[in-house]
Amino acid sequence: MKKMFRLQMLPARKGDALWIQYGDQQNPSNILIDGGNTGTGPRIVEQIEQLPAGKRHIELLVVSHVDGDHIEGILELLANPDLDVTFGDIWFNGWRHFKDCDLEDFGPAQGEQLTAKLIEMKAPWNAHLKKKAIVIPDEGDLPIVELDGGMKLTLLSPTKQKLAELKPKWEAECKKAHLIPGEDETKKEVKPEGYESMGVIDIEELAEAPFKEDVSEANGASIAFVAEFDNRRVLFSGDAHPSVLLDGINRMVPQEGKRLRLNCVKMPHHGSKGNIMRELIEKLECPRYLFSTNGVQFKHPDKESVARVLMYGGGNADFVFNYKTKCNEVWDEEGWMEEYQYTVQYPGDGEDGIAVDI
Repeated sequence: MKKMFRLQMLPARKGDALWIQYGDQQNPSNILIDGGNTGTGPRIVEQIEQLPAGKRHIELLVVSHVDGDHIEGILELLANPDLDVTFGDIWFNGWRHFKDCDLEDFGPAQGEQLTAKLIEMKAPWNAHLKKKAIVIPDEGDLPIVELDGGMKLTLLSPTKQKLAELKPKWEAECKKAHLIPGEDETKKEVKPEGYESMGVIDIEELAEAPFKEDVSEANGASIAFVAEFDNRRVLFSGDAHPSVLLDGINRMVPQEGKRLRLNCVKMPHHGSKGNIMRELIEKLECPRYLFSTNGVQFKHPDKESVARVLMYGGGNADFVFNYKTKCNEVWDEEGWMEEYQYTVQYPGDGEDGIAVDI
C-alpha cells in the first residue's frame, strides 16, 4: 500500500515554512523546514496543535539559514511554552559550527537567539552529524541521513567554504546588535532590520538573459538536501547557491547528460533569478516546481527563473504557488500554457497556503 508523502507550503510571507508528513496516513512522521517571517509562528503552532495530544513530535526541524524570512517564525514557535512539542533532531548551523570549517535582511542576531533557545531547551542539535556542522565534504560521498520512518536525506549544501564565508558577516552583524557571538545569555529579543510590472514578456529572451549568481553569504550557507521516501524524491533547496546545488547533484548523478529524477523541487530562494541557472534546470528531470513567496519587496519569483524552467526543464511543468499575487498570476495565461505545455496551481479562495501530494 502506498504511504503518504505530503508537503504543505504554509503562508510564510516572503519566506519558507514547509510542513512535510510521510509514512502511515493514520500516524505519519513530521518534518518542518524553516518558519517564515515574524507572524508565521502562530500558523505553525496551529499545524502542530492538529496533532494528537502526546504525539506532537517533529522528527526533524531544519533551520536552513539565518535570514529573517526563514528563522523568525521558528523563534516564535520555540517561544511557546505550552505547546508540548518534541524534536528528534534540529538542524541549524550556529556560531559554534564555524570551527568545523577549519577556515578562518540577514539575521545573525536571530541566530544567536536560536542558539540560546536550543541550549535552554537542551534540544538535540545537529545530532545526526554528531553535533558538528551540517556541511558537505569537498570530495567523496555526500552525507546521507536516514530518519525514523524510512525517510532518506542526501545533503547537497552548504560546503565548508560557503559556511566559512558567513563568519565575518555574522560577527559584524552581531556587533551592530551589541551581541557577542556564541554567548548563550543573548536571549533578549532583537528586532530585525529590513530585508531584501511585468510589461511585455518574451519567454525565450528571458530564458537567455545573462545569469549572475547570488553572492549572499547567508544564502550560500543554506542547508539543502534531496529527501527520498517510498520511491519519491523532493529537492529542498533553501536559498542555496545554484553552483553548489549543481555540484552536489552532479555527485549524485555523475553521468553526463543524465538528469536527477525528482517528483518536485522547492525552488531555491523563492524563484530568484540569481539562484536558478540553465545548467541546474537541465540537470533535473522534474514535473513540478514549488514557489514559496508572496512576492512582497523582491517581487519573486523572477520572470527569468520561470522562463528558464519553461525552456530547459524538459516540458510539461506544473508550477505551484502558495500565494496568488501580481508577481505570479501572469503565468496563469491559457495561450502560454498551451504553447509551453505547463500548468499552474494556486491556493483556492480563502485557503491557507497550499499542499501537494508527492
